[in-house]
Amino acid sequence: MDIRSHWQSVKVHPMGGWLKVAEPMLPEPLPALDPTQRLLWCGIGGSLLPSETLVRAFGDHQAFQHWLPLASPEAIPDFRLQSGDQLVLASKSGKTLELWTWISRIRAMPGFGDLAAPILITQDDANPLATWGRANRCRILPIPVAVGGRFSAFTPIGTLPLAWMGRDVPAFIQGGREVITQVEANAGPWRDRIAATVDLLLDAHQRGITEWVMMPYATRLDSLSAWWVQLVAESLGKVAKDGTRKGFTPIRAVGPVDQHSQLQRWMAGPRNLGVIVMTVDGSPAAERLDPPPGSPYPGLAGLQGAEILRAQAEGTAEALDAAGVPVLRWSMPTVSELDMGAFMMAWQVIIGILGFALDLDPFDQPEVEDGKKRTFKRLGLG
Repeated sequence: MDIRSHWQSVKVHPMGGWLKVAEPMLPEPLPALDPTQRLLWCGIGGSLLPSETLVRAFGDHQAFQHWLPLASPEAIPDFRLQSGDQLVLASKSGKTLELWTWISRIRAMPGFGDLAAPILITQDDANPLATWGRANRCRILPIPVAVGGRFSAFTPIGTLPLAWMGRDVPAFIQGGREVITQVEANAGPWRDRIAATVDLLLDAHQRGITEWVMMPYATRLDSLSAWWVQLVAESLGKVAKDGTRKGFTPIRAVGPVDQHSQLQRWMAGPRNLGVIVMTVDGSPAAERLDPPPGSPYPGLAGLQGAEILRAQAEGTAEALDAAGVPVLRWSMPTVSELDMGAFMMAWQVIIGILGFALDLDPFDQPEVEDGKKRTFKRLGLG
């Protein structure tokens, strides 16, 4: 399809600030966080999922040991503050209930007064979190007002964890910028891939395909599916201007785990579902497989794990094709900062364009706000 008119709608929308991917969006310099100390990240939804995605994609054993996301208001058994803990409080609005639950819990813990001042990621305005932070001399890393939470990967929500791990933040930003440049020029491989994906999803929607699975064949990209689920669900599950209910139900999966647990439903269940099979093309690490005597697969001795994974991905895609299930094949050249930035930006653009093509506003979430109000009423908080 010709995406230019819908692209223009994305660009002029008051919440289209995430398109302005440039170095000035990065606070200079980002705080110097110690990768050998725990990073306590208080946030939820769009204030956590981009961060979690990037830590799981690029973190090593040390990062996994020291990354501690604090999201749900439920208490963590035996959780204690440690000397050297680094605390980040992330909420665009500054009003998130789960965040304030954790602020209240941590303030009551022994050792809170010995920690360095928390780092705040929020709108730099008069919201409660920013006001509290200024009163307590916290550093505020701003999220622009024109950037919604689920589109915040290129703000400090995404860049600060990358910097903490010592990863290439400018390359991540550059990946996103290249996508925008091509779409704006209406030419290039990213523009073509975005247009083809929008075409496929629109055609599928007209044929009654209302559910889509994102299944990367890479365990470290499992959290990328979670990020994608929020992006799709909050952006495209809407009542259109004509009163009709439209959108997609996004389903999180990871291969080959869900090849064993969900594939039966996808192939033989109701024909209202499509699958995005995502692979990584990078060269496999050298390894030697040594099947024991009696193995039903002695030929494993001549293979590597990455080859088996690719075969599983392609075999699943072919089986889905043969069963008449719509399949979108998506490959990432490598799991690098550049390629991850391009992937995340491409899907933000796809969802923005697709929303307007479906006659929806992809940047609001009114029903979510209604649920929050009802929660506050039950708790006597407002």
